[in-house]
Amino acid sequence: MVKELKIELKLSFIVLLFFFALFCVSAITTSAEAEFEITYLRIDVEIMEDLSLRESVDIIIYPKEEMDFNLYLPKNYRNLEIIYNDEKLDPSITQIIKLASNELNSIKISYFIAGAVEGKKNDFIYMRELLYSNVKNLIFRIKLPPAYGINSEDISAIIPEPTYLQSDGKRIIVLWEMKSPKTPMMFKIKYNSLVTNNGVDMNILVSFAIILILFISLGIFLLYRFTNKKELEVKIPPSLLSEDEMTICDIIKNEGGIIKQKKLSSLTGFSKAKITKILTNLEKKELIEREPVGRTFVITLKKKIDH
Repeated sequence: MVKELKIELKLSFIVLLFFFALFCVSAITTSAEAEFEITYLRIDVEIMEDLSLRESVDIIIYPKEEMDFNLYLPKNYRNLEIIYNDEKLDPSITQIIKLASNELNSIKISYFIAGAVEGKKNDFIYMRELLYSNVKNLIFRIKLPPAYGINSEDISAIIPEPTYLQSDGKRIIVLWEMKSPKTPMMFKIKYNSLVTNNGVDMNILVSFAIILILFISLGIFLLYRFTNKKELEVKIPPSLLSEDEMTICDIIKNEGGIIKQKKLSSLTGFSKAKITKILTNLEKKELIEREPVGRTFVITLKKKIDH
């Protein structure tokens, strides 16, 4: 009886050791995956009429430790080019890149794939599986061949739902912008020719619509310029302004009525705090308007000073 009890205890101890080892391996794997994050991933695909495509991938990673990174290259690629931190690598060596720790690692990949699109009767289907994990920011753009489009009534034509559906005048562009997408993720586009059976090219209508939009945009722009010019013609007496405010207004006027805020400091010698205070006062007097651009502001003069 004692002997059987000892055997059971040994077996129980071995089972506990086994599960403890599994837990440790899982924790180490999870920790390793969390050691890096793809800060930026951009994929550009240009589909050709012969069902081939050109693809380029831009990756920026900041790993905490030195590690191997899998490029996840597709099958049957040709003309592969790999640039790592502005250095061109030999593409025949491997699809694994050793990343440097605690610094930004930039990877640029480009290649050509023949027969990448599947043709089914009148439809063409392109599919791409995203395998990269821990992606923080994803931009995925696909250009269809000229004179090809997407059936808007077919809800399964684009999966997942795109952020934008655009045109550059010749091609339809499908664009996804995602934050921390769950991977692996499958992307799919089903498209077809815009040329109908009677030979009428629907792309002509698309081109006409784009030209019409351009004319409308030009009209709006000219109207805005005319309105803005009339607004500038409204003059105010200089007695309402301090000497520093007059200095700032004269500089903006000499720069063509528009200037970046950071440039004012170098031209006047004023501190950033003083520049901000003067601009705030001018904005309250409706003499200028400020528009944030990046880390600075663009200052536009709205009214003239009656010198």
